[in-house]
Amino acid sequence: MRPLGDAERSSWKETALLAVRGAGQIQLERFGTASVERKGLADITTDVDGACERYVVELVHERHPGHEVLGEEGSAGPVGASHLWIVDPLDGTKNYAHGYARSCISLALAVDGDVVLGAVFSARAGELFLAEKGRGATLNGSPIHVSGTETLERAMVASALTYSGRGADRAQLERLAQFLEAVEAVRSDGCAALDLCDVACGRFDAYFERGLHAWDTAAGALLVEEAGGRVSSSQGGPHNLFGRDTVATNGRLHAVVLALVAA
Repeated sequence: MRPLGDAERSSWKETALLAVRGAGQIQLERFGTASVERKGLADITTDVDGACERYVVELVHERHPGHEVLGEEGSAGPVGASHLWIVDPLDGTKNYAHGYARSCISLALAVDGDVVLGAVFSARAGELFLAEKGRGATLNGSPIHVSGTETLERAMVASALTYSGRGADRAQLERLAQFLEAVEAVRSDGCAALDLCDVACGRFDAYFERGLHAWDTAAGALLVEEAGGRVSSSQGGPHNLFGRDTVATNGRLHAVVLALVAA
């Protein structure tokens, strides 16, 4: 990837902040009134998801003609684009639709396939996470860092209860049972982007999940790495932006978490 100039970095950062704050305002205004559409037995979207994605797409195209957008709600920017914005306009849609506050917008920019900027905004919580490659990670403007937890016995770990909607994923349930016996606490809150943010700021010590998409992890993975943590595939290889599984930890626990994930 070519060296990035300060002026273009600043412009991209301004766009990201405008985008997530604008989408967050839409989410606040529509909280409790969203129209739900069913995509499957346990898969939904809302009109707020669509409104937030349209807002981001229009803003990006207005400020950066030629940039592409890949989004969960249908924006199909090519994965090989030199400048690709990756957006989950409303991560935690089920939470949002049920009036549960854990939801957010997640937005990242990949330049020549390398994520250089990530922003996650939880409007209901008033928390804005931001990371720039090589420049660290912040929460509401203050630097953040992963936890210093060194043993599983003291760890809080996040994951999904199931990867397949209503169908029980027996392998995942067995995996979670092993974690429950090994760690201090396990949490499942239905919002991948915020789970990654909570690893980045030290609330969680580790997070793992399968069946994910680029819009679920692009921003959050950068946040974890810039906060001093480690992100990989479940096999321990480099994290693939367009892969389907993610393990994120404070770094100290990565090997032992991978061993349990693979068990």
